[in-house]
This record gives sequence, structure tokens and C-alpha cells, in this order.
Amino acid sequence: MKKIAVFLLCLSMLTCTVITVCAEGSDQTPGEATIGTEVPDKHKLRLTVTGDVDVKVNGEDGKEFTVDRLSEPVLEIKAKDGEQITKVVLNGEDVTDQLKDGKLKLPGIYEDSEYVLSAETENISDPSSKSESSSKKAETVSANSPKPNASNANPATGVAGGVSLGTAVLLAAIGIARNKGSEDEKE
Repeated sequence: MKKIAVFLLCLSMLTCTVITVCAEGSDQTPGEATIGTEVPDKHKLRLTVTGDVDVKVNGEDGKEFTVDRLSEPVLEIKAKDGEQITKVVLNGEDVTDQLKDGKLKLPGIYEDSEYVLSAETENISDPSSKSESSSKKAETVSANSPKPNASNANPATGVAGGVSLGTAVLLAAIGIARNKGSEDEKE
């Protein structure tokens, strides 16, 4: 019985006694509490880049940036001279298809963030060397092509020497038109 009495006494003390601690000049009323947090206006953005590219964030060079909260920073990714970007991976996700004119828009920043950007590039050869290499390829192909004979005839057309079906039909049509024209002249 004593245990129950002590329990009830403690319970009544807790419910009847209100202890309030308020700072002087506070607009809080006794028994109220205010819980809050400050939301920063700016966040830190860290960027780690691998690959042979230059990257700017909103036009600025560097590795750490301060950006506005909920802003969508733009990464400007530029390959070194004589190279082009072939692949861009951001935090493990291939985002190459999102790259437009060398720019990649990040999602809204709502906290301090770190991004790891990896870029792959390849050499660009000048147009004159491309045409030379193309013509050399053509020469190589024609030099190494087998001579036409029955063993290397196209199975679809039966024509040797790599003549396509379209070319064979065109040649046949020209032949028919010529024959028709010469028959018309005889009449």
C-alpha cells in the first residue's frame, strides 16, 4: 500500500508543478517551448575532377565553391586542345547525354555537397589527316579485295565483284530502257 501511495504522490507532484525557465525579456509563456533550426543561404560545393579536362563552376575555376541554396550550378567542361569529350561520369552515373555544349547542369543544392567528375577524351585529328587516312583505307580495301570470280559472288544477286542488288537492278533498268529506245527507233 505504501508503494501505491508513493507512486500517486509522485504523479500528482509532476502534474501539478510546472517549472518554467524563461530568459528575461523572452516572449515565451510558461509551459511553451520553441524548437527551430537555421537554414543557411549558401552551401559549399566540392569538386574532384579526373581526366584531361578543365572544369569551371558557374564560370569560376577552383575545387571548392560557395553556391546559393537551391541553386542549380552549371559545370563547364572543356577538353584540352586537340581532344574531344567522349564520356562524363558524375558520382558514378554516366551523364554524357546530359552534356549540352560542354555544360552540365547540377540538381538544386540544398546541403554541402561533394561531386566526383570523371571525363574521358580522345584525340581529334585535323580534317586533312582524316581525308588522307580515309583515302588510304579505300586504297587498302581495294588492293586487298579479292578478284571477282564465281566463288566470291554475292549469293543474293549471283553477281561477282561486290555489285549490290540495287546496282544490278539499276543496270538492268538502263539496259531495258536502251533496248526499248532502239526498238522504237526501228519502227
